[in-house]
Amino acid sequence: DGHRTPPAPSSIRPTKSAEEPPAPPPPKSPKPHHMPNPYERAKRRDELGGSVHHPAPREDPTALSFTRSLMFYGHGSITEENARACVNLQEARDMRKKYFMQKGCRIDERMKTIPLSSMRYKMADSGIAEIYGLPWPDTTNMVKVPSIFDFMTDYNRLKAIIQDGATRSFSFQRLQLLSSAFKTHNIANGQVENEAQSRLLGTDFYRTHKCDNHIHLAAAASGKQFVDFVRDKLENEPDTVVLEEGDTLKEVFDKAGLDADHLTIDAFNVLADYSVYQRFDNFNSKYSPFKLAQMRRIFLKVDNHIQGRYFAELTKRVLARHEMNKGHASLAEMRLSVYGMERHEWLQNAKWVLNKDWEGGNGVISPKNKWLVQIPRLWRIFKNKHKESAKSFHDMLENIFGPIIEATLEPEKHPEVAELLTHIVGIDSVDDEGNPEAPCNCHSPKEWTGTENPAYAWQLYYLWANIKVVNALRSSKGLNTIAFRPHAGETGDVMHLAATYMLCESINHGINLDKQVSLQYLYYLDQIGLSVAPLSNHFLFRKMKDNPFSKFFRRGLNVALSTDDPLLFHMSDDPLLEEYSVARANFDLSMTDMCEIARNSILQSGFSDEEKKEWLGKHYKRGVKHCDVLKTHVPLIRAKFRAEHLALEHMMLKLIANGKGEGVLKMMMAQFQESRDAHRSILFDNFIDVPDGDTVWKAGQGNPTTLENSDDGDVEATDTKK
Repeated sequence: DGHRTPPAPSSIRPTKSAEEPPAPPPPKSPKPHHMPNPYERAKRRDELGGSVHHPAPREDPTALSFTRSLMFYGHGSITEENARACVNLQEARDMRKKYFMQKGCRIDERMKTIPLSSMRYKMADSGIAEIYGLPWPDTTNMVKVPSIFDFMTDYNRLKAIIQDGATRSFSFQRLQLLSSAFKTHNIANGQVENEAQSRLLGTDFYRTHKCDNHIHLAAAASGKQFVDFVRDKLENEPDTVVLEEGDTLKEVFDKAGLDADHLTIDAFNVLADYSVYQRFDNFNSKYSPFKLAQMRRIFLKVDNHIQGRYFAELTKRVLARHEMNKGHASLAEMRLSVYGMERHEWLQNAKWVLNKDWEGGNGVISPKNKWLVQIPRLWRIFKNKHKESAKSFHDMLENIFGPIIEATLEPEKHPEVAELLTHIVGIDSVDDEGNPEAPCNCHSPKEWTGTENPAYAWQLYYLWANIKVVNALRSSKGLNTIAFRPHAGETGDVMHLAATYMLCESINHGINLDKQVSLQYLYYLDQIGLSVAPLSNHFLFRKMKDNPFSKFFRRGLNVALSTDDPLLFHMSDDPLLEEYSVARANFDLSMTDMCEIARNSILQSGFSDEEKKEWLGKHYKRGVKHCDVLKTHVPLIRAKFRAEHLALEHMMLKLIANGKGEGVLKMMMAQFQESRDAHRSILFDNFIDVPDGDTVWKAGQGNPTTLENSDDGDVEATDTKK
């Protein structure tokens, strides 16, 4: 890759005519390799109206022109194995279209015209909600999604595709080429990108918007913020009754043998350490300060004696930092928890978020935060809680989705939940992926009554299917929809990532993709967002030196940085900036890299289209090279590099899969030869005017200085034309 500054009109040399080529200048000596005196060449340029030296203008980045290095493919480089791999990859991409892009779903157009008052729903025996319109006597379900049998058939086929030898070899080759391409681009254009950023006045990394796409609400405050908050409450509200038993805050501390001297980050014992590595159980216990469950209930729960007031006030302190743009322009996407244990959980969250009695009078709503709902995969706990009754997984799904469908159909009866849904942008699925689970099967949720955890892919399918029904209903009435953005690939079976490839808009973590090259290439092709948290990974499952974030980024996957649990993993009051700083140091990221990652975080986020236009540019939906460089601070040369390589991979894959690989290769080889010859001609035509090897001369310095007696003796130029 290179960068050319268009010359000023006055410096353009006359175009050589093909019919009447100009006579070469007479040589000064009989040497065939001798070049004309550069001082004479400068004089001729002056006579033509040119000048000896033209400083590079500080041009608008949109005026930049680029050249691309050619990659030569030899005869036979596209094999039958390559063709089979491309067919497989295209089949896998069609599966994603069937599920995530809804091509396999059937939505009745009548939904747009039927009033909500004439619509009803039921949670069918299949475990998927069904929507009916009452005016028709032969009422039929108006939203149909692929069945669990269809999904399991496709899921097993996808697993076979990505484990196929030809597909793995081809994907590995393409990913290696993408890594090499970025390295070449970085070497050739690193300085160009730095200079381009320096010309983007009025903006920099700190003023560029970035989103923390992955934060669990209970750990959103840093350890220091949490300690300061608890100290403030103990000093100013010691007599507040905080437990149902009537205990005040001071009495709780006294009974635990704690006083103000214990209010230190070390005594709280919330920071992650060696004890949590590969131990999710120890990690979960870190949420309880002083290892006391009642402390967590008082300060980090919405369902307690004070209706979650302390939790709301702590959360608002965290959000205030984003609202003030303190340190840098940052946004957040925090997670509320809905466990599916009881139907009232949505209402409980709604009352907490929308409570006007909280400080500030606007609940826990902020223009710098969007809410997601995380659904822990806690079937075994649900079953133990209801072990006296014949509860099934179907009942758990009813508790999760029934309240939000009812609030959409009858907002006047469920105003709090209906209002909360306007602030929800996504649903997450969380828990330890390493937990033992049952094999995948086609059982219906009503049949799942045992204590064994259902398979990850099976659970995700039923969440996805019901989210699709909810979104079809809400979209038909002009309401906001909800994305599916689960945790995947943090640990456990790498095939979890196959299920999320089919079903999800983006995922959290995804570091296990480095164990499966076919899936990694598919995630690249479809630009599925990965919100990676390297500090969290470092303490829990993958040490920093082994984290694949850098590899993913350089290859062009859609990766962003997030904090996950600042309370446990971060030391400063600005966890997101800390995450970027640590990543920059460990992964050797340039400022262009940092801004590109920040831009990816906005693209992955659930903020509105209008907000994204404000932060990325009004044409951002057309692709990364259409983002406004003054808003993203990503130089155009980087954006074009990413966009062109992605487009070339898409085209190549489709051409080879459709049997056009050999024909296209032959045509490309011919074009490559013509381009190579043209490039060589340009070099030789200009090399004629380059001085002899025994001459040292710089433009603008007057007469050249001839080195008559070099320390190395006479230097004789090489005859490059020979």
